[in-house]
Amino acid sequence: MEMKKYSFTTSDDKRVKYGRYLNSLFNIPGYGKKYWVVGVNIDLDYDKYEKEDFTLEEIVRRCVEHLNTPPPRRYKRGRKRTIPKYGFFNSEPYRFYLKEEGDKKYIQALLLVENRKRRYFWGKGRTDIWKRRKKCKKSST
Repeated sequence: MEMKKYSFTTSDDKRVKYGRYLNSLFNIPGYGKKYWVVGVNIDLDYDKYEKEDFTLEEIVRRCVEHLNTPPPRRYKRGRKRTIPKYGFFNSEPYRFYLKEEGDKKYIQALLLVENRKRRYFWGKGRTDIWKRRKKCKKSST
């Protein structure tokens, strides 16, 4: 589902992307070094999957699995590895919620991605959480 850069303003900005890097601190091993958190809205026909007795977690895992499939190869020569459009997501979603906007249902999820910066998401992943702070020297009088 497409997202505007600032969701609270009513600007006429036509640019949209598909998610947003979150700069909060998360208790995840490797966060800020190997993994970054992206907030996405997944638009799908939720009632269809609910009738097939899928839980919300199974639906989110299948969506992540679908997003992790790379596009078909287009190169005739070379062995360039094709990567998914949005990068590689971790198979386990960090958090997910079912949201309703009017009569439309969608899933809001926090997913772990291995890329710090992708052009399909707003912002970039944070790396300054591992920098050491300078200690203040005590002045001797």
